Amino acid sequence: MSDRDFHHITPAEIAWHSELGKNDPDFVDLFWLDAGLDNGWQVGVGFYRSRPHDGGRPAITLNLVRPGEEFVEVHETFAADAFAPAEFGGQWGDANVLVGTFDSRGRPESIRLSVAVGGVRVDLSGAVVCSGVKFTSATPGYTHYREETGTAVGWWPVAPRVDVVGRITVDGDDVEVKGTAHLEKQLSSLPLAGEAGAPSAQSMWTWGHFTCGDYTGIWTDSAASEQLGYRHFTPFVLYRGSEPVLSTFAFSSNVERFVTEPDTALPRPQVVTLKASDGHRDFFARLVDGRVSDQFELNGVAGAYYCRQVGRIEAEIHHWGARTRIDGEVVHEWGTQAGNFPFARSRRGDDE
Repeated sequence: MSDRDFHHITPAEIAWHSELGKNDPDFVDLFWLDAGLDNGWQVGVGFYRSRPHDGGRPAITLNLVRPGEEFVEVHETFAADAFAPAEFGGQWGDANVLVGTFDSRGRPESIRLSVAVGGVRVDLSGAVVCSGVKFTSATPGYTHYREETGTAVGWWPVAPRVDVVGRITVDGDDVEVKGTAHLEKQLSSLPLAGEAGAPSAQSMWTWGHFTCGDYTGIWTDSAASEQLGYRHFTPFVLYRGSEPVLSTFAFSSNVERFVTEPDTALPRPQVVTLKASDGHRDFFARLVDGRVSDQFELNGVAGAYYCRQVGRIEAEIHHWGARTRIDGEVVHEWGTQAGNFPFARSRRGDDE
């Protein structure tokens, strides 16, 4: 019998798992924060204990999307002894910190971050609205774990919604900001995606989070690689205020239409649909009007695609014959291992 279930996240999931990935430069262990701000800016910050592209060293990545302005992406790598882990977060060098606090029940209560990388400074802090979730009764609640092989994969929405205020300094301007943030934790001893046919944590996936007024949602539809049987991991959670009102593994996310992004010549989802049901409530949504915030070939492997977008969500909730329509902002991504999209080319020109 599966132990898949929804439970409040605990400090055991939020802690750094330094017992894993020792001497493995390909191990990844990080917090990721997204913030959608009232001035239209979108911020993404990755706080890494171990980053594969940096030989397993600590690192910080910062992305900033500003309407009408050039996309900003800056990155800094640190020596191992320049990283000081904490119970909830840590410090990278002298100027970069992520600090969280727990309430009396051991659930995330607040977060504070200060990052100064590549000439950009971000200072944000706020109270957690929606406390995080794990998807198993085990503690720590790994998504996949095999003690005999040492393989482990974990994805935990730590704080799906945080009301934040702060300042951002970029291009010489010091701007006061406020908005909502999403914080999550990830780790993996397997590549997140890569060469065709190789073992990986994911063969293909969609992922995202959204805010629609009082509603907050998180999801992933992640197919494991062939070696793990293409099993789909499909949690979806919808909150209203601080309370979860729909949580289910009866969820699917589908890309209904792809287009080629002109700037990168890479495929991106143009329309994505979400469908979830717990037997009492049904949820349906379309993700549209996406703006690419990051897109590349994963690990430099041809055909291993990754696309991250900021866009709009149009959704409906059905419950006891009543329909509630909601709309708002969404951050979502799509990725695939190489070999899943061997796009055919027409040979009509050769035959004519």
